[in-house]
Amino acid sequence: MVAVPVLVHAHGDKYLEFNPDSSSSLKVSDVAAPSQIFLAQNDFLGGFDFFIANPDSSGTATFSFINEQGIVIATRTVTIPTIALTSDGTRFHIDFNSQLPVLADSKYSIKVTSSMSDLRLYYSDRVQIVSHNAPAVSPYTMGVGMLGSEEQIFSFKYALYEGIEASAPIISNLAWSVITPTEMRIGFNTNEAVDFKLEYGVGSYSQVIDFSGGYKFCVEGVLTCNIEISVSPDTTYQYRLTAKDSWGNQSQIVGTFTSGQTQTPTPTPPPTDNPPVISNLRIVDVANDSVSVAWTTNEISNSRLLMVYGGFISVTAVSDPTFELEHYLEIGGGLSGSTPYLAEVTSIDLGNNQAEASISFTTLGGQPSPSPTPSPTVSGSPTPSPTSSPAPSASSGPSPTASATSSPQASPEPSISTSPSSSGDGSDMQITWSPPSGGEPSDGYRVDVFDKDGNLVKTVYAPAGSHEAEVTDLAEGEYTTIIYQNDEGVFKKVARPKTFKAGDDTFMRRLLALWPYLLLAFGSLVGFLIWRKVKGNSSQTLRSSVS
Repeated sequence: MVAVPVLVHAHGDKYLEFNPDSSSSLKVSDVAAPSQIFLAQNDFLGGFDFFIANPDSSGTATFSFINEQGIVIATRTVTIPTIALTSDGTRFHIDFNSQLPVLADSKYSIKVTSSMSDLRLYYSDRVQIVSHNAPAVSPYTMGVGMLGSEEQIFSFKYALYEGIEASAPIISNLAWSVITPTEMRIGFNTNEAVDFKLEYGVGSYSQVIDFSGGYKFCVEGVLTCNIEISVSPDTTYQYRLTAKDSWGNQSQIVGTFTSGQTQTPTPTPPPTDNPPVISNLRIVDVANDSVSVAWTTNEISNSRLLMVYGGFISVTAVSDPTFELEHYLEIGGGLSGSTPYLAEVTSIDLGNNQAEASISFTTLGGQPSPSPTPSPTVSGSPTPSPTSSPAPSASSGPSPTASATSSPQASPEPSISTSPSSSGDGSDMQITWSPPSGGEPSDGYRVDVFDKDGNLVKTVYAPAGSHEAEVTDLAEGEYTTIIYQNDEGVFKKVARPKTFKAGDDTFMRRLLALWPYLLLAFGSLVGFLIWRKVKGNSSQTLRSSVS
């Protein structure tokens, strides 16, 4: 599928950009495959920019999003029109089909491949002057350019975007340290770029270090955010730290500290009653009598899809009770051709909080022939007013025999085998599944592992053609795994979700491993007791004979 991107900023928030004034360009056709490595620095990635030129005729280029293990997570093939050469390049935006979950402290890369003869990428020197006492920062924080497998001294000019989200930042590793008797430093990490404010005082929050207006990268293991304040010696203060992301979502930590004393608490984020956030709602396929719809939520939720005609007539519905992050449902038949519908989706999380969204589309005419619908529009309101749509008619309304058709059933449960972790702590899981009946997916497989509280613990990717994945270092507990096939960012389950336990059979495994030795020891003990008994009886008989 070839998509035409928009040469403007995407809908979403740009949270990282490398775009110096001084830059040069290179031809993609003259070098080994170019790619840009970067730290994700966020919890989701929705799209990206490259700065390019194409003075020749239009053509196509493929952008592959690759994780740290070298597995392709998503690809986008786009049409690039003629773009004039400039001194600093033209910003060119590409959106993924769906917003992708990423790990803030992990490296990812975007690889560019094209047969276009004059497609150019712009780059700039990434060498920076660092002061003597400045903290060490990973070179991947702002990005590293690659040609083939060789890292370069430059970075391609690029930007990363996140679609809208309502999840508050997670503050961790908060610690107070002593600089001098009258100076203290608070340090902390977050899971995404944040702006932050510190309020503190004796008996009240009389002192304020306000938001700076900028957003800083504070991911654990990469960089720590710090605030230094003046204090009175040997005095206990109360404080309130607020961190907010670029969408305005806020988290707070409240506590006390005493000047001159080091303090290293580990705060736990409070639970939230917020409803799930629905994003990336889209029509995947539409025919004259059927449709498939996909969307993403920021927390595990179930799925329901309702077809509405004329603003208020419920035609058919289908649902999936699985609590997951990626949602895909199909209406397999019963819709009328060349008819406008509203697809209303609902997701309810484990706390019974409900979210709704809707998207409009029109079925095709003629014989059923699934194909993507052009440019669907998303509506945040659940259902339009009944007076805003035409009344149904025999020729244009839905067929009275319309009925729900469930999404294709996933294959049987995957097979999961357990072994002690190679690190000696926890368990490793080997997960295998059957290939999908419709053939291998374009972008491989994704395996999500959730703990018993519904938190995403691990996401593992497997390439197309491989039907197994290893999940390492799971702590003892109960987990659920969901396996998806990934077709250009559309995730469909290929096996029924399976719940399993990790670590609880460690004792039994060790006992079974020691069983031969225990059996030998037990046999030796029994033999010794029999020998003692026989020897005792013999001695008693001998004494009786003598007497």
